Amino acid sequence: MTTPKLHKTTGSHFYRYSSAEHAEWLKTIIIDHELYIPSVKELNDPADGRPRLASMSEDKMVSFLLKNLIKREPWLSVQTLEKELVTVRHNIRKYGTQWSLREMTRLLNTHMEEFRIYSLSKRFDNLSLWAKYAAGSSGYCLEFASEGPLFKQAVEVIYRKCRPVDINDPKAFFLAYKAPEWSNEEEVRLIAPRGSSSKIKIDPRWLTRLILGTQMSNANEKMIREWAKQRQPELTVAKAYFDELRQQLRLR
Repeated sequence: MTTPKLHKTTGSHFYRYSSAEHAEWLKTIIIDHELYIPSVKELNDPADGRPRLASMSEDKMVSFLLKNLIKREPWLSVQTLEKELVTVRHNIRKYGTQWSLREMTRLLNTHMEEFRIYSLSKRFDNLSLWAKYAAGSSGYCLEFASEGPLFKQAVEVIYRKCRPVDINDPKAFFLAYKAPEWSNEEEVRLIAPRGSSSKIKIDPRWLTRLILGTQMSNANEKMIREWAKQRQPELTVAKAYFDELRQQLRLR
């Protein structure tokens, strides 16, 4: 397949919606300037980062499975690899290509699940995201500036159905793809390599504002505002409200 070139986003700010169910996570972001970066395995779309494989010849299947084995067990001897080659070919012929593709898909997905992705959106007033990720607007939205080495690497998500990919194509990249039905999220994402730490420190200046949902409880609002005052520098807090005249979300 032809892989489209990834595009770095040009927005000045990015937004992260969340519920207030685990408020201590937010305290860590505000006070300790630390973000948790989820793995691909933790994403809510079961197809995210997990491409559909194209049919291939027996030789290509054998090549992929042996390369994967060598990566996992590089200490294997030539004699052992030769025996594995015979076994792999036997299994492919015995169980068929569909079984083989499923096995390769399982191996590829295991590999991809070790990447980490921090998902963001382009605007704070996406009502569907407030409903889905901020517990019906009872949560909050973080505003990050597109600054520094971390957020300058944010890429646009490509919303389209991918054709089956050639697993042996070194140019194939699918961590920036999502199905069209997710396009209302207007997502940009930070992609961390396999094996990256789940936690990353940020410059406090990159978190520019915290937006409270229209339905946030008084207790949570009070607690979060107190954390914002404790931060150095103090974090700006805004409260969202729905403007009935303009039929849009605005900020106080």
